[in-house]
Amino acid sequence: MGESFGRYTLVEEELLMPYIDACNIACGFHAGDPVVIESTIKLALEQGLEIGAHPSYPDQQGFGRRYMEMTSTDITAFVCYQVCAVKGIVESLGGTLSHVKPHGALYNRASKDELVAGAIIQACQRISPDLILYVPPSSRIHQLAVEMNATYRLEGFIDRHYNSNLQLKSRSLPDAVITDPMEAREHALGIWNTQRVHIDRNKTKKMSCDTMCIHGDNPNALQILKAIRD
Repeated sequence: MGESFGRYTLVEEELLMPYIDACNIACGFHAGDPVVIESTIKLALEQGLEIGAHPSYPDQQGFGRRYMEMTSTDITAFVCYQVCAVKGIVESLGGTLSHVKPHGALYNRASKDELVAGAIIQACQRISPDLILYVPPSSRIHQLAVEMNATYRLEGFIDRHYNSNLQLKSRSLPDAVITDPMEAREHALGIWNTQRVHIDRNKTKKMSCDTMCIHGDNPNALQILKAIRD
């Protein structure tokens, strides 16, 4: 959430908030701006949601969905900067920052790249040992979170299909994103109830999670959330 900026409104977030428990708010580097970040935090506090920071590569042009070559030192600094900005606004409004969930290409890179994963974990631990880090199951950042004694939650995706290695399918593929509300409902409830995820039409693979994500820019996000809540 919080991915509008300037004169551009991407999502009517107040419509989605009654159907979720936690939100991940953009920090300004792939989307969002100070006014949008603050207004989104206010909405989340009014709804009693857990509030998380959603840091990314510094890539507004690509919406944070393009890989960038950065040193681990730079990644730690960029993540610290973004998370601390959101954390400061949350606290100025009387709230507490609950968690950190990296965005887009940074999230995907950390799932398989040890240097990126370690840099993100180090940033979170420097800010506060109480910050919960959202990580994909059986990923490199999941393994490092265990090794580095970080606080984390395993995250599954309501509106994304998976490869056999439990990586998210590339958005360049036509079936990567799930937009049909009934398909998304069955996908999400299947993961939650059976701790297995479909990796093609006839195969499943073990995958458990503590929290489930839907993208705010999914065109049917509201209908999907209503179907799952029902």
